[in-house]
Amino acid sequence: MVAREESSSTRNIKQKTDNASLMEVAARTVLFALATDDERNALPRRGDESWIGIYHEFLSVFRTPLQFDKVVGDCLYYAEGSNNTIVQTIGGHISALVEDITAICSNIMRAGKHSVSFRVTDNHPSFFCSVTCGIMRPTTNDITSLAKCHPAQDDLSRFSLKDYEKLPINVDCSLLHTFSGSRLIRHRWETWNESMAVEDERRNELNKRRSQCLRLLAGMEESHETSLKIGFVLDLDEGTLDAYKNGRRLGTMMTHLTGEYCWVVQLSISGREVSVSIDR
Repeated sequence: MVAREESSSTRNIKQKTDNASLMEVAARTVLFALATDDERNALPRRGDESWIGIYHEFLSVFRTPLQFDKVVGDCLYYAEGSNNTIVQTIGGHISALVEDITAICSNIMRAGKHSVSFRVTDNHPSFFCSVTCGIMRPTTNDITSLAKCHPAQDDLSRFSLKDYEKLPINVDCSLLHTFSGSRLIRHRWETWNESMAVEDERRNELNKRRSQCLRLLAGMEESHETSLKIGFVLDLDEGTLDAYKNGRRLGTMMTHLTGEYCWVVQLSISGREVSVSIDR
């Protein structure tokens, strides 16, 4: 009787294993049928990573609409009926302080080429009360517990999805300041100091010695428009981040990028109504 029970248990385990193997084969087959070569290259398999997991990531990264999965800070809300593709502030409240709030797209980009488009609407744009957007390291959901958040100024290392600090060349965050046309760079969240978040205008002498930055300096420009479209192309095979404004290429914001990133929008607001949408 015991032998029969053990035999039955063994058969059940084998059947479950076979079913799981079939599902893995099916997921891999469907992935290779649907994904282009570039899309497959953007999702390299890590060790014995599940093909089912890679297939779900493929759908999230390349087939479903981009959305803001995490909203960090007070006074930032999803626009009604937007399916989390639009975040907005509610104007009218009086605040003497500039509040830093952030919206994050959780899609993790680990290889290959990716693009995004942000539509920024701000009736009263200014240097200090501004919108910045770009890339940052992926974070855990706990980051939404913060009352305020500025990825280029705050130490967010405790929310890092992985230990990116060990990368030899590390940029945890790179944002384009939509009003001034300059960039904000946070090399390492954990070991940051104020001098590492300076704008490009204060880095001119250094950039003159770096030929790869000359196109960026020539392309960046101020934008005082109340509505504009900011786009980015992140190429993790080449390690570059290119910026676009209203469909026109501005230049290469960053080079030598390594590791994983996600799209992010940061708003510094003070009683203004601002909205930002995300799209491919």
